[in-house]
Amino acid sequence: MTICTGCGRAFILIKYERCGIMLWFRVPEKIYFKKGCMELALDELKTVYNKKRAFIVTDNELYKNGYINAVEKKLKSIGIQYTVFSDIKHETLTEVTFNCIENGAKAMCLFEPDTIIAIGTYRAVDSAKLMRVLYEKPDIKIKDLAENYHDIRNTNELFSKENKKSLLAVIPVLYGYGSEVTPYTSVKDEMTNVKYSVANYSLMPDMSIIDSDYYSLLPEQKQYAPGFTQLALALSAYISEYSSEYTDSFAINAIKSIFEYLPFIYKKGDKNFIAEEKISEASSMAGIACANTDKGLCCTLSDSIADKFVGTEIGEVCAIILPCVMRSLSKNNTDIYDRLSELAKIIGLNNAEELISEIEKLRDKCGLAKSISELQIEKEEYFSIIQKISSSDIKIALEKAYE
Repeated sequence: MTICTGCGRAFILIKYERCGIMLWFRVPEKIYFKKGCMELALDELKTVYNKKRAFIVTDNELYKNGYINAVEKKLKSIGIQYTVFSDIKHETLTEVTFNCIENGAKAMCLFEPDTIIAIGTYRAVDSAKLMRVLYEKPDIKIKDLAENYHDIRNTNELFSKENKKSLLAVIPVLYGYGSEVTPYTSVKDEMTNVKYSVANYSLMPDMSIIDSDYYSLLPEQKQYAPGFTQLALALSAYISEYSSEYTDSFAINAIKSIFEYLPFIYKKGDKNFIAEEKISEASSMAGIACANTDKGLCCTLSDSIADKFVGTEIGEVCAIILPCVMRSLSKNNTDIYDRLSELAKIIGLNNAEELISEIEKLRDKCGLAKSISELQIEKEEYFSIIQKISSSDIKIALEKAYE
């Protein structure tokens, strides 16, 4: 996790040149988008890649409700054999676990697929990424990868494009997390209840299918919350010391779409399909920006807080603490203030404070909680978590977010 430091972006770019460190930009080989694109994308499994056997990874609730029927029908029509692994629980705060990954990988090894299709929430996507690692490299221990997590720029890929056995295609159904376009994932040790992050370019999907027909899972109010996760990812990417003209373009477009379309995901109680398509694409754009910079402070904090309280979504926490964290960072770091002010002008505002106020207005339009206390989180428990944060300024900002 890295945020912009006091040395300034220009200085860091000069530092890269002096040290011979290269900035790079990596995305999945193919990204399909627009409503209804799933069929065309899956066609290519046969026509372009000549695939024959697919292993589908999905959430159990989606499978029970027939949510993957269209994918199954398509695979049958193009002559691809498939099997389904649906032992991924969809309940709130049920995370990817080592046990689930190992069971899925065993089933994968028995079926011997040449294609892995993840369709579902970020839990299904993250699970499929890690199952594929064990399928490709059975001798690897996921826990070792998790415990040795460090800057992805210093990691060696686990397997190369030339010697891999499978293609990973991802169809997300929940916007906001960007897992479909990133080389990141997380997993929880169910024995110790410790959550780990894993980063490796071998986790990057080969094919991402951003079809807004699949973004229809959440009830009205909950539907807005993940939009603040993607907003936090895009903002963090923009102020990151690793930001570049490439990542800025994705971050800016994601932020513009979120401000414009998030309030209209629902309109008068009905689905707004144009807004849903724009937000699903914004989610992936934010994910791409994040994948080529870093995850950022706000999402990391939101994840840590939400993980401790049953029934609390990351997006709900993010909507509350994002303005507080950005305000604290901009007040204590002139480089971040300048970057946020620069961004504000791009989207038609005057400075960093106006941008932060606009985030709060967006949260109010979406009817989300304004304080941590509104999420029915006990003050003592919440404060015990944030006391572990080393930065006193961020700690104070999060304390203010409670009331």
